[in-house]
Amino acid sequence: LWACQLLAKLEIMREFVKSWVDASDKIVKVMQLSPAVEIIETKLKVVEVVAKVLESIGYGTVILPTAKRIHMVKVWLPFVRVTKPLIDSVTTNDEDSLAFKLDGELWQSLESTFVSIILALPSADQAEILTEWLGNEYVRYPDLTEAFEVWCYRSKVAKRRLPLFGDDHCISNTL
Repeated sequence: LWACQLLAKLEIMREFVKSWVDASDKIVKVMQLSPAVEIIETKLKVVEVVAKVLESIGYGTVILPTAKRIHMVKVWLPFVRVTKPLIDSVTTNDEDSLAFKLDGELWQSLESTFVSIILALPSADQAEILTEWLGNEYVRYPDLTEAFEVWCYRSKVAKRRLPLFGDDHCISNTL
């Protein structure tokens, strides 16, 4: 948190986000190669950093091309989806274990950020991400119901409006 605030004040958050986007595949790969229990604290820190990076992207602090935003969702959504239950399952009996507890606000913020990023993507990409989300066993987190409802509404409105332009077969090509 402190580093992200400093990066924003120095106006170099954009460079950090670009570097993180480029390194995301490698970071996730390393996290998946290691046994989950042994590096849970590292995964926790990665989630905290990715939350700040995605927040910068989702709320427009850092503007990225659509392809990079899609890439970030496709890389980090599965990671976070699997990591949250792992972190939540760690029992805390002593004060030293409290480092493993993530603030509920962080998970909520991350969920809202995913929704924000997804809603700003093209409809076809939204459909792909939401279809994968609905078919996944970890459908409860992050809860993308809001993004799904907005996508359904937009699709329904588009189906109604496109025939007004006189090209009925255009509908299937845009949705």
